[in-house]
Amino acid sequence: MVIVGILFSFAALSLNSRPSPAKQVAYQLQQLLKLASDDAILRGQIMGWHLGSQEHSFLRYKQQEWQALKADNLLRKLPLSSALEYQLTIDNIPVYVSTNKKIVPQIIFMPDGSFSTFQLNIQLKDSEEIYTLESKANKIELSVNNSND
Repeated sequence: MVIVGILFSFAALSLNSRPSPAKQVAYQLQQLLKLASDDAILRGQIMGWHLGSQEHSFLRYKQQEWQALKADNLLRKLPLSSALEYQLTIDNIPVYVSTNKKIVPQIIFMPDGSFSTFQLNIQLKDSEEIYTLESKANKIELSVNNSND
C-alpha cells in the first residue's frame, strides 16, 4: 500500500510539474540566443537573430552580407508555435515583422560579447502569463510576469 501511494504521488507530481509551452519556448530561445552569442565570440564573427511571422532564424555576417545558417543543427531556422504570441522590442521600440523576402537580423551578437538591447515577450494566447527574455549587462535573462499585476 505504501509503495502504491509513493508511485501515485510521483505520478501526480509529474503531471502537475509540466511547464507551460510559453515557458518551454522562452527557455529554449534563451539558450539558443546564448549559444549564438558564444558562437560569435568563439568564431570572431558577427551573428544575428531574426524573428519572422512564421519562424525565427540565425544568420552570420560573412563576405559583406548576412547568410542564413543552414547546416547548423542547433542554430537553424525553426518554426514559431501558432499557439504563442511573440512581441520583440529593440531599445524600447516595438519591432514589426517585415514582409520583405530579404532576412535581416533584429538582434546582433558581436565578437566582443556585446549584443543588441532587446526584450522579447512570449505569451500563450488567452493566458495572463508573459515570459520575457531581456538583455541586461550582456546577459539574457528570463522572467515571468502576470499581466494582471
